[in-house]
Amino acid sequence: MLFENASAELALLLFTLLVPVGVMALALMACTRGFLAADGGAARAADRLATLPAVVMIAGLVCSFFHLGAPAHVFGMMAGLGHSPLSNEIIVAAIAIVIGVVYWVICLAKGLNAGGHKAFGIVLLVAAVACAVFTGTAYSMPTIPTWDTPYNWVGQLGLALLGGAVLAGASLAVAGYELDKRARCLLLGCGAVGLVAVAAVLIGQGAVAGAAAGSLGGLPAAVMADYASAGIGCVVLCAAGYALWACSRDRAALACVAAVCVLVGLALMRVDFYGVFLSAGLAWL
Repeated sequence: MLFENASAELALLLFTLLVPVGVMALALMACTRGFLAADGGAARAADRLATLPAVVMIAGLVCSFFHLGAPAHVFGMMAGLGHSPLSNEIIVAAIAIVIGVVYWVICLAKGLNAGGHKAFGIVLLVAAVACAVFTGTAYSMPTIPTWDTPYNWVGQLGLALLGGAVLAGASLAVAGYELDKRARCLLLGCGAVGLVAVAAVLIGQGAVAGAAAGSLGGLPAAVMADYASAGIGCVVLCAAGYALWACSRDRAALACVAAVCVLVGLALMRVDFYGVFLSAGLAWL
């Protein structure tokens, strides 16, 4: 039941996964190259490899249009700016994507010096955090207790930090861009914070869903079993991917495998979010 419910929201699942991760990866790549530049020899290749997180980000945008049903519906969403959490999410995500695309295009066209990467890095980092937080708060609905928790935006921010750090590291590794100790610590630190947040949110969300299920007279055991299985799979894949990336020492193949593991793990996190919230949360209406 959990996986069936989550699959019904596949477009949203992919949008809320790929866009925050892609924008955060671009932000961390820009910050790393602007503030902690170490390898000038592979700078042009690193410019071109901004394509990897950009494609992830744009793929998430495409998925959002499948959810809307018709692209023209996005204009109706914009009418609720300021008083609709969903409209706020769409606008903030759109701004983040536009900034990310501009950064990517400039990198492809002519590249940037350290000052340019710094400027874009700061702006993109703010946009990435805002995108993650607003994507989470779009689901805060007082009428549905399992949705009205801070786990929504904390989970999205953790997802963005972990996925973004590993994807940024993999992109730089493919470019042959060697990170110095400070740059490596920045990416590893962001990834570690994200991994802890993801694990904590899965536990917290499970507790909220369990309490809601109890007050509702019980949720099918299969749903909570699926939640636990997906949650464990998420943590195992994310932790394994993070560890593999941390030990990869800029080896492109290992870094790419690590990024795939983390993205699949984070997809399971979103399965848990949509699956159990649609199973337990909507029963309150």
